[in-house]
Amino acid sequence: MTYLRVLIFILPDREIKFFFSDLQTLIREGLIQTIGEGVVRIVVSPRGFRFYEYLKKKSGEPVEHIEEAVRSYIDSHDFQREYPKAYEKWAEAESLLWKTDTSKQLTTIGHLCRDAIQEFMDTLYTQIKPTGEPIPKRLTKNRLKKIIEAKSKQLGETERKFLGLLIDYWDVVNDLVQKQEHGAQEEKVQLVWKDARRVVFQTMMLMFEVSQSMKLQSYERQ
Repeated sequence: MTYLRVLIFILPDREIKFFFSDLQTLIREGLIQTIGEGVVRIVVSPRGFRFYEYLKKKSGEPVEHIEEAVRSYIDSHDFQREYPKAYEKWAEAESLLWKTDTSKQLTTIGHLCRDAIQEFMDTLYTQIKPTGEPIPKRLTKNRLKKIIEAKSKQLGETERKFLGLLIDYWDVVNDLVQKQEHGAQEEKVQLVWKDARRVVFQTMMLMFEVSQSMKLQSYERQ
């Protein structure tokens, strides 16, 4: 008869059980290391951290083809050339998302996404130059309204409606970013990795939709 040895790790909020043979496999593959005798400390090796990052990038709950297409556009040379500061901030947030110490960087990710949106809108606002009194950089929604107002004159009814909906979308994404940046203090909840991923992804989608909408050519114009 074969007996399987089961190890139990007691953590502050839960217990983790697994077979001793699995622990041996992790040690043999160089993913973890043991320190000391008697009471043994188990630490993740550098190789283990690299493998963890690989798995996170591979699994990551993608919206598959759509997300890949949008990401390809954001990473494109054209977007980086047109919105260099916005891309730099967003790329830094996206990079932090896949680090193993993401929990320490959740509010930083929110801050970077906020900066990315501001820089993106600042470039767009400077390009289109809407009429009226200049609007401060921090008032991104007001700037977007002015840009849409100027752009709508060149578009048909359907496209104008779509651009109007972008303001509502902007509001929602901005709320998510604010929540992330301030550590959800107002909501009194604990942020997790999925919250950070949502903010990074939605910031990417927002920049994609707005930048593409500004390039619309109307088929309804007379």
